Amino acid sequence: MLQKTRNKRGPSHKGEQISMSIYTKAGDNGKTTLQDGIPILKHHVIIQALAALDELNSYIGVIKSQQPSNELDEIQQNLMTAMGLLSTKSSKTTHFHSQGLEEYFLDETKKLETKIDALNTVMPTVKSFVTYGTCPQSANLDLARAITRRAETKLSQAAEKSNYAKTAFAYINRLSDYLYTKARYADFEYTVTQEVQKALSMAHETNELTLTKAKHLLEQIEHEAHKAHLPIVAAICNAAGSPIAVHVMDNALLISYEAAIAKAYTAAALKMPTSAVGKLVQPGQPFYGLEALGSGKILPIGGGVPLFNKKGNLIGAIGVSGGTAIQDEELAKGVAHASI
Repeated sequence: MLQKTRNKRGPSHKGEQISMSIYTKAGDNGKTTLQDGIPILKHHVIIQALAALDELNSYIGVIKSQQPSNELDEIQQNLMTAMGLLSTKSSKTTHFHSQGLEEYFLDETKKLETKIDALNTVMPTVKSFVTYGTCPQSANLDLARAITRRAETKLSQAAEKSNYAKTAFAYINRLSDYLYTKARYADFEYTVTQEVQKALSMAHETNELTLTKAKHLLEQIEHEAHKAHLPIVAAICNAAGSPIAVHVMDNALLISYEAAIAKAYTAAALKMPTSAVGKLVQPGQPFYGLEALGSGKILPIGGGVPLFNKKGNLIGAIGVSGGTAIQDEELAKGVAHASI
């Protein structure tokens, strides 16, 4: 337990230092004493200002405990200095000298302004009222800012009673601006992080068809084609039908290149296997004459298979050409079902 020392009065203990409990009971009558020895009521505006600064310092300590920061440590040191100034009412009897502190707090205020300007250059301008609590960090900073505003109000009142209260007034004012800006920057960082995580999550959920994924599918198709002794061409396209990658095996027929791309496009465009499209383009069927409308891109021959994600959304298609229509489609379906 923290202890104080004092001279114990009495003939046998003159000048002897002994330990004393943290509680002195001197304030039990509702009064306290400033550094200069002047007694003052505990509800005095100076005491109220000191209480607000103490609360602010304590809460900044809470924030610092969660996210260690040299900046917050410096702010706490400045608040302690300001409290030392404020706890001195008279310039005549005090042992607390303020010489040089005016210039010191002026420099510290300018430092806060520089930090505020730096933060504002890397985040969007706040153009509307802010609802606090976007993230834990900004919520804590906003609460600290609100306490700072109250401390500023109390400090303004105390300036009428204390010779030194005005010394750190500009610093406290700017501190509230700094904490507000830090809170908005925390919101900005949190929002960006959430958006990135959302995008990554969506990409994961949708199994977005990337070049890396396309290459992996083509390698699997080639492996299965080798086992069947089929020199094929395989093409992967995205949901818009644009080719992502095309793989040509040795000894594949020249015509297989265009055919594989056309099968992939057809499967993506119609969202169905090209073998099913082949049945629908027959005379009397719903898609009869479709090939003529596709400018040569539609190829209703087995070997094209659409790729869907787990939610049923189209993400691309595979086209295989080189074997029979049935062989091509089996290769495409086998890889698609095993990989997506």
